[in-house]
Amino acid sequence: MSAPSHRELLAACVWATALVAVATVSDNVLERAVLGLPMVLFIPGHALLRGVGIRTTSLAEHLAYAVGISLAVGIAGGLVLNILGFLTPFGWAIWFWAITLGASLMAVRRHEDANWQPWSRPAGLRRWHGVAFALSILVTTGAYALAVRDESNQQQFKYVELWMLPPANAGPGQLSVGVRSAEAQTQRFNLEVTLNGQSLAIFRSLALAPGETWTRKISVPVLAANQKAEARLYRLEDNSLYRSVSALVPGS
Repeated sequence: MSAPSHRELLAACVWATALVAVATVSDNVLERAVLGLPMVLFIPGHALLRGVGIRTTSLAEHLAYAVGISLAVGIAGGLVLNILGFLTPFGWAIWFWAITLGASLMAVRRHEDANWQPWSRPAGLRRWHGVAFALSILVTTGAYALAVRDESNQQQFKYVELWMLPPANAGPGQLSVGVRSAEAQTQRFNLEVTLNGQSLAIFRSLALAPGETWTRKISVPVLAANQKAEARLYRLEDNSLYRSVSALVPGS
């Protein structure tokens, strides 16, 4: 018996190697997509079918198995690469290259008949094939639409930072108060600073744009005993307490 042809496995290995090369030297999205999509959707699954020796009964069945196995390889790759901290385009390329090369070597080492084919005979499409295909498309597009909707509706947690501490390289009797806004739009606040429960400074109608930082230095009388300073940030629209921090002012 003559050995079966492994030309498509050689082509798969060359394709996987080309993907690694492009991921290494190029940032072109189109080049990566053209080489990456067949790797994600077909090539590893086909190589694994050949490597394990699974014979399908039709081209449609072979394509379905290859696509399903390739997607499973991609999911497993995401888990492995995330654990290894290698979740990058180059990491993905190495993963698919290793799977394709390993499966191809398994197929070459197997003793196959010269007449071996991935499927034995063509089979016509039946009505239930079309129904299953349509349902799979419906489920896939529905899941994608839900993911897009959830992503658009997801609101990242926005907040305002408030701090109060002695300035760097400053002597006693000084405090630095700061506010940084990470809100989605400009907000207005009132800020009150107290010392031992007594009002020390008030800043009204502070308008902070997204990402803006406001700071002030405040002089504090130094006494023999320790003192407690507190800063309270109120929202201007309803005068409700939004943030509060405190700091200890050492005595002399």
